[in-house]
Amino acid sequence: MPEKMTDEQRRAFLAEGTRTAVFATVRPDGRPHAVPVWFALDGDDILVNLGEDTVKGKALKENPRVSVVADDPRPPYSFVSVEGVAEIVSDPEGVRAGSELIARRYLGEAGQEAIEGWLAYATSPGKVIARVRPEHFVAIAKVGG
Repeated sequence: MPEKMTDEQRRAFLAEGTRTAVFATVRPDGRPHAVPVWFALDGDDILVNLGEDTVKGKALKENPRVSVVADDPRPPYSFVSVEGVAEIVSDPEGVRAGSELIARRYLGEAGQEAIEGWLAYATSPGKVIARVRPEHFVAIAKVGG
């Protein structure tokens, strides 16, 4: 039987392991754009590194509303869906701090050299952090019973 996650369970689910999320924006012409992303948590905020001139970056300039969905594809299946508003962080210190959280999550086991290599990319010119400030959550565990 599906169960609604508590706030603590939702945070733990989003922070667990190296699962990716689907980050969805709305293009200026109204078409949706959804892509898998690496992400990290800062409290309830979701941090995503992106290029300001990518489809995601351009869409956020026009409409900062986003949806972020992470799931566990293994039985009994679970997911967290977050709707919110993305604030673009472009100051170098903020981009580095957010990118380092992401790098440590996904590359921590690969070592400091891998982390530094990705950070060089993630903090290069034109890179920003989208800080998603949640407005609504749907967090369900045991979808498959």
